[in-house]
Amino acid sequence: MHAGSATNGDHGELETWLAAKPEHRREYEQLCRMWNVLDRTESLLKGEIAKAEELWANHAAHRQSRSRWLWWLHAATVGSVLVLLLATAWWWTGLPETVSYETAKGAPRQETLTDGSTVTLNTDTKLTVRMSRAERLIRLERGEAWFTVSHDERRTFTVQAANGTVRDIGTQFIVTKSAQGVQVSVWEGLVEVDAHATDGAVSHPVMLHGGQQISYGMDGLLSGIVAFDQSAVGSWKEGKLIFRSQPLKQVLAEVARYGTEDIRLLDPSLDAFPVSGVFNIQDIGQAMHTLQASLPIRVRRVHDHLIVVERAPVSMSHR
Repeated sequence: MHAGSATNGDHGELETWLAAKPEHRREYEQLCRMWNVLDRTESLLKGEIAKAEELWANHAAHRQSRSRWLWWLHAATVGSVLVLLLATAWWWTGLPETVSYETAKGAPRQETLTDGSTVTLNTDTKLTVRMSRAERLIRLERGEAWFTVSHDERRTFTVQAANGTVRDIGTQFIVTKSAQGVQVSVWEGLVEVDAHATDGAVSHPVMLHGGQQISYGMDGLLSGIVAFDQSAVGSWKEGKLIFRSQPLKQVLAEVARYGTEDIRLLDPSLDAFPVSGVFNIQDIGQAMHTLQASLPIRVRRVHDHLIVVERAPVSMSHR
């Protein structure tokens, strides 16, 4: 593009690529700025080459040492250029730091990032953090994470989850990634959510304010923006699970995330049974006992890694 030899086709392909994803445009702009920095080093490179030529001229009389001097001259010149390029790249992007965090089932924990932001990982969560002078990029591979972002005008804070991105504009928010899709819930401030539809449909970034929530499936299609219960969503950060008239199937799936056992609901007619309550995530056994005592269900432990839930016998349900 900068050489002036690009064809109309080249320009068209570039525009198509830039329009495909927001990060493409940001990456291209970053490379353009770095290219401009390198342009400004041209005079310094010329000076280094001139010094090398002078060195060669001063030692041209030493014919016997010509091969050796030629090798050292080449090494010195290449070394100068490489040091300059590496220093320029470091000045622009910084030395990137990549760190992975992972939690086991039932073991949420909080981490403080190098920029001062904090991330609280819920049970069975894995993410990778990449920090550089130009960006702060988090890739959520699975699970759920609560982000409290430290303001930095120079670097965006972006979370990638499945085929979508969440860009922070100074806030607190939760990103949850499951097999069905991704959910974004904002506590404070403002975030931008952008998903990329797999069918090629054009999507536009959506802005979320505090108290708003949105989700997208693996097909990249965004749902509508909805309000959510801030006292319930994210209650896991306080060691609790709070449910208000939520389907039993969904409640059991959530409870199972905090234990080592697989919990299976055997009777589909109970899937939508409404459940309300507060449970301690550190005591899943008590949670299951409470559910059995308050609902027409029976909980049976088949073995150490399997709990089944079925409809209680009539005599038991009326007890």
